[in-house]
Amino acid sequence: MRKSTVFTILGFVFVAAAIVFGILVLRTTYTPKNVLTDTLGPISAPLSTSEPAAEAPEDPEATAEAAPSESPAPSQTPAPAGTDGPYASSVNFQELQAINPDIYAWIEIDDTDINHPVLQSATDDTYYLTHNSDGDYSAGGSIFTEKEYTSKDFTDPVTILYGHHTMTGAIFSHLQEYFSNAEFFEKDPVINIYTPEEQLQYHVFAAVPYSDDHLLYTHDFTDADEFKVFINTVFSVRDLGAHFNEEYRPEPGDRVLILSTCYQGTSGRFLVMGTLVP
Repeated sequence: MRKSTVFTILGFVFVAAAIVFGILVLRTTYTPKNVLTDTLGPISAPLSTSEPAAEAPEDPEATAEAAPSESPAPSQTPAPAGTDGPYASSVNFQELQAINPDIYAWIEIDDTDINHPVLQSATDDTYYLTHNSDGDYSAGGSIFTEKEYTSKDFTDPVTILYGHHTMTGAIFSHLQEYFSNAEFFEKDPVINIYTPEEQLQYHVFAAVPYSDDHLLYTHDFTDADEFKVFINTVFSVRDLGAHFNEEYRPEPGDRVLILSTCYQGTSGRFLVMGTLVP
C-alpha cells in the first residue's frame, strides 16, 4: 500500500475521532435554558386569571346565612351636665384601666393643653408624684388624688388634684400661666371631669397663689364654718396673679374642685378652684 493512501485513511480517522470527541464535550458541559430556570425557580408567581371553584361545604348547615355580628357602639359625646340625655363617656375607661387600673377619671379644660387622666394609688399616696399614667417611673409624675383623704366619686366637699409644674410643659406646667392671665380668666373657664358614670363641670371661682399647707390635712371641710373660713381666706388673697369670680363663690354644701401645683419661683402652691355646677 502506498504511503499516500495510508496517510489519507489516518486523516479520515483523526477527523472522525475529533468530531465524536467534540459532540461528547458539548453534551456534558452545556446546560439548557429550561434546566437553569427550573433550578432558580420562577422570578415571580404568575397572576391567576380565573377564580378558584367554590368548594361544597361538608356540613349542610354551613350554607345557612350567618347572623350579622354586633358592631361596636359608636363614639358618643358626653351629655352636658344638666341635660336629660343618657351619659356616654367620650373617654374609653375600659381601655385605659386595662393599661393601669389606677386611672379613674379624666380632666380637660377647654382652650388649654390640660387633657390628662386622673389617678389614685390604692397603696401609696405619693406614688404618682414620680410615676406616669402607665405606671412607669417619671420625674414629671401624673395628675392624682390621695386615697387617704379623697374618694373617687367626687362627692367630697373638696377634692384636690395634684400635678407637677414641670420644665417639659407637661401635666400642670401651664396652669399658672393660663389662670393668672386676666383675659383668659374672664372667659369663665370650666374644668371638665369625666368618669365612667358622669361628666362634672366646675366653674372656676378663684385662681390664687397660696401657701404650701396640706389643705385636706389642715382643714375639716365637712364643717360648714371651717369651709366658709377657708373660702373667705382664699378671696382675701392679694396678688397680681390672683383672680376671682364671685358668681361661683361656693357655700357649705357645694362641691369644690382644687387643682394644685407648685407656684413658680416660690415654695408655695398655685391653686385653681372651681364650684360644681349641676
